[in-house]
Amino acid sequence: MPPPEWIDPVRSSQLRVTALSIAIACGLAISAVPARAQDAAAAEDEPVPATPLPDDAPIPAAPLDDGVQDATAPLATGAPSAEAGVSELSGVTVQGTYQTGDRTLYLDERRMATNVTEGLGAEQIARTGDSDVAATLKRVTGLTVVDGKYIYVRGLGERYSNVLLNGAPIPSPDYTRRVVPLDLFPTELLDGVIVQKSYGPGLPGEFGGGSVVLRTREVPTRFFFRAKGTLGGSSGTTFEDGLRYDGGGRDWTGRDDGGRAMPSDLADAIAGGRFLRPQSPSNPNGATPAELQAYGRGLAASGHGIDERSIGPDAGFSIGVGNGFELADDVRLGVIASTRYQQSWNTTDERRRTYAASNSGLDEIAALDVDTTERDVDVSFFTGLGLDIGMNHRLSLTSMLLRQSADRARIGDGISDSVESRFHEQRWTENQLRADQLGGHHVWSSLHDLEFDWQVTRATAGREEPGTRRWRYDYAGDALEFSHRSDSNATAFGDLEDEQRNLQLKAMLPFSFDDGSALSLSAGAGRSVRDREASIRSFAFELAPGSPLPSEPGFWTLPIDRILSDDNIRPDGFVLRETTRATDNYLASQTLESAYFNFDYTFRGTLRFALGARHERNEQDVTTFSVVNPDAPPLVASDRSSEWLPAASFTWIQNENAQWRAGFSRTLARPDFRELSRAPYTDPELDIDTIGNPDLLDTRIRNIDVRWEYYFSESDSLSVGAFDKKFEDPIERLRLPGSTPLLSFANAASAHNYGVEFDAYKGLGFIGLDPYDLGFNYARIKSNVELDAASASYQTNLSRAMQGQSPYVVNLQLGYDDPADRFDANLLFNRSGRRISEVGVQGQPDIYEEAFNALDFQFRHRFAVGWNWTLRLRNLLDPQVRYTQGGLPTREYRKGREAMFSLEWRPSAP
Repeated sequence: MPPPEWIDPVRSSQLRVTALSIAIACGLAISAVPARAQDAAAAEDEPVPATPLPDDAPIPAAPLDDGVQDATAPLATGAPSAEAGVSELSGVTVQGTYQTGDRTLYLDERRMATNVTEGLGAEQIARTGDSDVAATLKRVTGLTVVDGKYIYVRGLGERYSNVLLNGAPIPSPDYTRRVVPLDLFPTELLDGVIVQKSYGPGLPGEFGGGSVVLRTREVPTRFFFRAKGTLGGSSGTTFEDGLRYDGGGRDWTGRDDGGRAMPSDLADAIAGGRFLRPQSPSNPNGATPAELQAYGRGLAASGHGIDERSIGPDAGFSIGVGNGFELADDVRLGVIASTRYQQSWNTTDERRRTYAASNSGLDEIAALDVDTTERDVDVSFFTGLGLDIGMNHRLSLTSMLLRQSADRARIGDGISDSVESRFHEQRWTENQLRADQLGGHHVWSSLHDLEFDWQVTRATAGREEPGTRRWRYDYAGDALEFSHRSDSNATAFGDLEDEQRNLQLKAMLPFSFDDGSALSLSAGAGRSVRDREASIRSFAFELAPGSPLPSEPGFWTLPIDRILSDDNIRPDGFVLRETTRATDNYLASQTLESAYFNFDYTFRGTLRFALGARHERNEQDVTTFSVVNPDAPPLVASDRSSEWLPAASFTWIQNENAQWRAGFSRTLARPDFRELSRAPYTDPELDIDTIGNPDLLDTRIRNIDVRWEYYFSESDSLSVGAFDKKFEDPIERLRLPGSTPLLSFANAASAHNYGVEFDAYKGLGFIGLDPYDLGFNYARIKSNVELDAASASYQTNLSRAMQGQSPYVVNLQLGYDDPADRFDANLLFNRSGRRISEVGVQGQPDIYEEAFNALDFQFRHRFAVGWNWTLRLRNLLDPQVRYTQGGLPTREYRKGREAMFSLEWRPSAP
């Protein structure tokens, strides 16, 4: 391996050449090669990434004519050398090309990093056929996906990982979690993904399992255009009957047309945090019966009712365009824009069972058969501008808008709370993330190649749930009657806005020495301010006492829309009531200030030492306020901390192919906003009442990593590693005693997470199978959490594995590349071991998500110049997804096999 001090990650690593090799090839004697500003290793842990050369291949799928980047990079300078007896050139300039998102570039970066990292370039992602980041990250060693959107790194859940967009933290559209759901990000917008598995001081201090760094596409240097259309479906869904309801006329766009919105007169009545109360002698300013009638009729007008309809195919399209312009000598402007639309359907038939512990074992107390049809609409827009001024200065501006909408219709039939019932749900959810980033990368040769990076990010995440409706009918013999229970119907409106503003600064000064050693000193600072506002308003229709409606023959068996008709919503019929909880609305804020330094020394290209530390000062507040009783004092919970977080790493470059690395660090994990407040709330994802704990402590984590790496070539590699993490005061979700489920949070005494990882990727030419390549990775992970008996006595097991941790993860990929570059094919296998989904209580065993096999296949054919088609087959084995408790099933369903055909056009540049 070339010594790290020879390599400029921004230019030389992307060209995959070194000054020495160019010198030898040209027959030149070069006496000194400066260590250009930032070793690629700095990219391993510094949140402000070095800006790479622009590329003109914003879409990675085909390594054809638009995937090549022209680049000119100065590699060396020198002075006449009397000792050598030769005259040296004052500089050497290399003209070369590189492929954006290429596997070799990301492998180079992993090789040169000071810490343990994994990377997936756009080229690799395209070969998997994965459409979102969550799906593609399960291919990475030691990573698993939970609920199709949350990434667990080395068995550690969302609490112990974070997501960075071009190095900057971004907010989440989740009501109760800080983590960003990664299925929100389409892979087509990315140049690649880096997973930082060991810590460096340039990363945020909240680090346990790892950091996921998403890199958006760079601007091009010449014209490109790409258009793609997709069409597909899945077994059990496409062209089959599914559950639907009358929503809005613009649902296909992913945006509600207002049909589900709260009626304007009702919205005005509760504006300013007012609670809807009927007029009474003690409340003369309340809503009159006539007003309540108008509000109720307006709310019911959007309709209840679910029926069966034929489900159409999945479909979508994407378009990308960009160009580069020479504005003046050494001044170039690049522009890129892309958009993507995708609509998909999924119908599942699920069996759910609930058990209670008894002397004879587990007794079934609830059983539901749940049918669900969900329509997902994903829309994204991305624009980028890049201005290069010479080789040493670049300004960039990117904007990204991601919108993910889910429309769900669900019917559950069975026994719950000892009553045989049928449950209905209509739910529309819009998640949105808007991120704008302005940054710069500067190198001053006159100041000893001093580098300076800066970045300003403003990101806003939002979530809207207009008009979620739930209602139930209870069986009376063979007939279904509208339930007389208090939970017979509900309509809720949810809204969340989370804004984050982030500033990051970084400077790096390199030094090189005559003996081939190199030193880089880096320092940085940042400030992040985050504000969140979340609101849920809930309503229900209640039958007025003494109402004459029940006396009508067959009234309770009528369909829901006839029961809640305008004629029946009246003062002596059904009356609208607000059921919002006193704790459903909250404000939260966080201010995080950080500074770090890092010392990186390479001794004669063989031994490398990095030592640094990060300081973070955190101020975090959550205020829960009551709209039910506005005079009640708000519940305020806070977290104040100031921490130094050290990190050290060592790399021994054994030879040109092999190297050893080791790392040590101390990091932390902080409580999330709602976890600190005693105000009870209903988790909208789990549908379980939850109460926070203001006495929660920050979790301290000690991390140790070791790994051996061997590089057969620029694209083939082998690695074997191990990790060990110890947790002090880890935060665990616990179930509290009581007749109804209630969750809370507490600090456990300690936890331990450790394991080994193996990763290999190799072309099979050495056994005569030149067109084939094989990728394999395996992780074996163990963990143990020790709960405090005083606070967790209700739990069945005080010592158990960490929730969500799989004991093993295995991936296998077999690929074939046609020597004539006409087509390629890839077969991909994934399996994760069984993991705890829900912790057992009151003597009940833990609930496990059982392991299953996932097999995918993709074939791409380039049938004409600029044209290719792709066939993607997903979940070929269609295994049953099973959750079990004590060996008995609690949930069972199948995802269905999926097939997707796409046609892509990439015309040549004019």
